[in-house]
Amino acid sequence: MHQTLNRLKLLITPGFIWWSLIVIGIVFRLRQYLVNRSLWGDEACLALNLVNRNLSGLLRPLDYEQGAPIGFLFIEKLLIIILGNKDYILRLFPLISGMLAIYLIYRISRKYIGIAGIFAVLMFSLNWQLIYYSSEVKQYGSDVMIALLLVYLSGNCLGESVRLKDFVLLGFAGMVAIWISHPSIFFLAGIGLALILEKLIRKDYAPLAWILALGIAWITAFGMEYLVSLRYLIANDNLQGYWMKAFMPLPPWSNPNWFVKTGYSLMYMSVSRTDLILAVIFPVLFFIGSLSLWVRYRNFAVIIISPFFMALAASALQKYPLKDRFMLFLVPLVLLIISEGLGRIYLFFAKWDRKLAVIFYAIPALVILWLTIPGIFQNFMAPYKGEDIKPVLGHIRENRTQDDIVYVFHSSIYTFNYYAPFYGLDTDNIILGIDGPKRKLVLEQFFNDVEVLRGNSRVWFIFSAVLDCGGCEGDKQQFYLDYLDSLGVRMDSFNAAGANGYLYNLSP
Repeated sequence: MHQTLNRLKLLITPGFIWWSLIVIGIVFRLRQYLVNRSLWGDEACLALNLVNRNLSGLLRPLDYEQGAPIGFLFIEKLLIIILGNKDYILRLFPLISGMLAIYLIYRISRKYIGIAGIFAVLMFSLNWQLIYYSSEVKQYGSDVMIALLLVYLSGNCLGESVRLKDFVLLGFAGMVAIWISHPSIFFLAGIGLALILEKLIRKDYAPLAWILALGIAWITAFGMEYLVSLRYLIANDNLQGYWMKAFMPLPPWSNPNWFVKTGYSLMYMSVSRTDLILAVIFPVLFFIGSLSLWVRYRNFAVIIISPFFMALAASALQKYPLKDRFMLFLVPLVLLIISEGLGRIYLFFAKWDRKLAVIFYAIPALVILWLTIPGIFQNFMAPYKGEDIKPVLGHIRENRTQDDIVYVFHSSIYTFNYYAPFYGLDTDNIILGIDGPKRKLVLEQFFNDVEVLRGNSRVWFIFSAVLDCGGCEGDKQQFYLDYLDSLGVRMDSFNAAGANGYLYNLSP
């Protein structure tokens, strides 16, 4: 027994734990990716832009109220050109970004947080939001990877033994990052500030010329990206109106509730929970961690903490919304800071009693794990499938006759348009519902469409993401089915996760 325990002690080293967490994080991301769920509406809108445009066409404002960094779009388009137009190919870059991000936060945690950083890597590897966005055709997962890459590279430019090649590498990475990730500018601004302060405090003036060159290169890259793409995105009135409530109020005291909601949103993105006890634990750990980093690694603390203020400033200027997935790039910073806070609590009480220190460290850590881990493993056992329209289209393809009509509910049209060619449904007798900002008019349009279809003996109706029914109560999709049932006979149905197909005889 003693020999077995000794072997386990030799095996379970900090290095073993670090790498085990990295592997677990990769496995979780691969698990969600391999489900190969259907694209949902927003993904499909972006995918249609990628499929229907060439590289130069992606430089113009995107259709369907979409916006993404030019570099991200180019990477996605090149993957389509090289590997083909498949949804799992479109998700390949987010997946690679998600896995690389795990390694980067490990390197940062081990170097700056120490053994307490294991908690940051654990929470990062198991974070459901990060797992999900590692398999979504959107830029939010790669935003996280770019953020961590810039933090990691900037650390090599701090200290006394700094080499020119470290500045060159950081400069090049920053210029590329601006084209791939919009929030990268928040990190680059903080990095520039931290480097200048460090060199001035050390009275090491030689590298200031290098830092100035970095700033000029980054500002030039940002100016070009702004002229080519970003200015059109910022000037989009529809997007600005949609995200109006996500912008920081000015003056800040005019709407203090905004900061509470935004804090809860960031906490949800960090641990997928908003329990009251977490609303107490998180701010305390965040404050302690920020203070501890400031005392131990002041310049690194500037790099880690400044993006929060940069993002708030951009939000106050109504240039960047702070809500949900738009704050995903801040999640690794939150996890690093609260891990530093936990480590500082342990070190503080360890001065008197190590057992007491373990207790005060374990209580908040275990509360966070207890609340978050069960849901994460549940998602692993039953991966999220979203609005899985592909099985529905497959069923219709197998059972559709030549004269059948297919009606696509307005909330399903973008996913349908992307997948229709794969299922031979980009042919005649396809009717697409019409969406619009006024729900009552959209409902009337559906009734009008169905009225035109009356008299046909075989009409397929495709529903997914049904979010509105003109103010009805209860199941929104059932509202439309009840209406169809009142006019005809349901001959067939097929139900998948979040998507359904029904065959109706609408003849008198």
